[in-house]
Amino acid sequence: MKQLYTLLIVLLISCTSAFAQDNAKTKDIRELLRVTKAGELGLSAIKTNLDAMRKTNNTLPAEVWDEFEKAFTVEDIVNLTVPVYDKHFTHQEIKDLIALYSTPLGKKLLEKTPLIMQESMVKGQQYGQEVAMRVIQRMQAEGKLPNK
Repeated sequence: MKQLYTLLIVLLISCTSAFAQDNAKTKDIRELLRVTKAGELGLSAIKTNLDAMRKTNNTLPAEVWDEFEKAFTVEDIVNLTVPVYDKHFTHQEIKDLIALYSTPLGKKLLEKTPLIMQESMVKGQQYGQEVAMRVIQRMQAEGKLPNK
């Protein structure tokens, strides 16, 4: 019986320790997401997609799109993202990322990333259009598509 109590105490201590470590890691993940403004960036991406959908689907009233937009929150995005970071990064890696983003270079990276992404998307769209035109012209020359 004494061995059973000892085993239960050891299990309880180890579970409590693991829970405390998980809470510390989760807290640090939330700090990383705050520092990187991941929730805000995610919300911005959602709004951009909703705006595009709103323009292409004008059968729904504007109020429906407005309600969709209001339904998304930074907190929800962060809550959805925490387990993903937890799965892919160790606690030490999370701490290291926080340290990185606290440096001048890390802060610059955070500042410039949205601009880089936006410029890259524009370049990617332009490239996609150029490739599409070349493919269409080649297929028209081969008689696989009608010439307009």
